[in-house]
Amino acid sequence: RSRADLRAQAAGDSLAAALGLRSLAMSAKKRRQKVRVGVVQMISEKGEIEANVARALDYCDKAAEKGVEILCLPECASTGFEWLGDGDAAARVYAEPVPGPMVEAFAEKARATGMYIIYGVVERPRNSKKIYNTAFLVGPEEGYIGRHRKVHAEKVFAPGTEAPVFDTRYGKVGIFICADQRSPELSRLLVFKGARVLFQPTNYFHADGVDIRRRYMGKCTAQRARAMDNGVHLVIANAGRPEYVNNSRIIEPNGQGPENKLAYATRKEQLLVADIEYEREDNRVLQAAARTPWLFKELGAEMVEAARRRR
Repeated sequence: RSRADLRAQAAGDSLAAALGLRSLAMSAKKRRQKVRVGVVQMISEKGEIEANVARALDYCDKAAEKGVEILCLPECASTGFEWLGDGDAAARVYAEPVPGPMVEAFAEKARATGMYIIYGVVERPRNSKKIYNTAFLVGPEEGYIGRHRKVHAEKVFAPGTEAPVFDTRYGKVGIFICADQRSPELSRLLVFKGARVLFQPTNYFHADGVDIRRRYMGKCTAQRARAMDNGVHLVIANAGRPEYVNNSRIIEPNGQGPENKLAYATRKEQLLVADIEYEREDNRVLQAAARTPWLFKELGAEMVEAARRRR
């Protein structure tokens, strides 16, 4: 065998050992977890940062009144997306560090409502010209927990380079943003790392509104596939516009028949709520790896080798 083959095999074995595929999957104890999740399909007005944040905080109160325990708001909810067409957009758009003032405002709301909140912003790190398409998570006791920076981001943004998962009292959760759904590797990595629910802040639409379900069938198919691939619920918060039909929804990871929507948005700005239930340690990706370790070892080796060749 060539040295390259031996290196790839060693990399695959190391990946499998690091993940603890077989032992983790086989030793899992069944613990049922119930959680009420919410989605805000919200209209964000260009340039109206304070009003957008105030509306989002108001929706947090409405969600808390309905008993929501984890609430997800859309991608770039603080700014909307209309600014993308502006000249010198990256320099002109309102952006903050994360953590920063907006994080503090939502952390305070999380403490007041006893709820976890995911919120999409334009992030600019201190002393940097770069901006990121970011969603942060705050908790009722933890305050600021962490952020996900969009990996498959628009050109105006710097791309994210991490795939964090976050601990909550309801188990680990993962976040990916809009076009990140095109990467089955990203959502699978989040579940490999223990995420039991995936949240997707997103922002897509079509101007005529009428045929959005047909035009965006591919997006809906990819979203359902990410849930089915990984055996987890997917909570999708799309931006709302009064003249457009939007696709915010909460879907189950069922593998047969039509998509099982626990909640589905219509044409207007609104709050969706659904109760979901899952096994906290019943990780289907780890179970699949335990059944077919050769497949995951070979895939891991090929991915490591592909990444090496890109350097």
